[in-house]
Amino acid sequence: MLETPRLREALEKLSRFISSGKEPSKKHSTLDSLFTGTPQKAFQNVEVDVAYLVAPSVHRVPLYFDLPHEVLQGTMCIVTPPPQRKYKDVVLRLSEGGWKDVFQRVKKVIDTKKLDMKFSDPVAVRALAKSFDHFVVVDAKTYPKQLTGEFIGHQRVPIWVSQRGGFAQSVRKAARTVVVPRRGHNCVSCLVGHTGLSLDELQENVEQFLNKLTSHPQGATPDSILHVRVAGKDCSGRRATLTIFCHQFEIPQGISEERDGEDGPKRKKAKKG
Repeated sequence: MLETPRLREALEKLSRFISSGKEPSKKHSTLDSLFTGTPQKAFQNVEVDVAYLVAPSVHRVPLYFDLPHEVLQGTMCIVTPPPQRKYKDVVLRLSEGGWKDVFQRVKKVIDTKKLDMKFSDPVAVRALAKSFDHFVVVDAKTYPKQLTGEFIGHQRVPIWVSQRGGFAQSVRKAARTVVVPRRGHNCVSCLVGHTGLSLDELQENVEQFLNKLTSHPQGATPDSILHVRVAGKDCSGRRATLTIFCHQFEIPQGISEERDGEDGPKRKKAKKG
């Protein structure tokens, strides 16, 4: 397990920075104000940047880890098996639990059949990706092709969950899930929480994430990680990163002694013309 003794201090400073400034104002239509009981407060995301010395094996399916506290905040689009009306009724009923409930933030429910029919060209896919903060795929037998390629260039990797335990439990589980892409990059950014959580909850999320990443058989070993940073953007879009772990390189003593004993570069004698 990675040792991060300065994690608490880094989270305190990061939260202070990304919470500073004027909160972004979201424009709502008249219908939104009529049917939204309590105004939703916008929180800033907290991420963990992991840089690898040796990246994990490339795989088209990312790693999904469950965390103890909520990760996703903002609007959500849920992709379900057909028919979508069955799931829409469930979301509408569960959204009456209050603004803190995750179903209050679900703004669209669409099944895989309608998704394939309505979003076939790249322009429509790009518009879909920019319309919601997060996408969750629930109990789909095959992953929707619309949520790949062009979509990933404008949106985070969607969360793919099964429907074990029921639809409501699956969506609530997705809200506590962190996604680790495995596309061969030497550095990945993973969303682990937001400023709506307390410092204790953020710290627990980060510790659990690093523990699961380094203990998973297809994850990363501590020796293969270059550094780990907590990161986030403030209300003005400025991004800050604070290092909480750094790989220690050991230089053999023989190499340093040989370099100390070496003379400077010898100059060539000028040829007499």
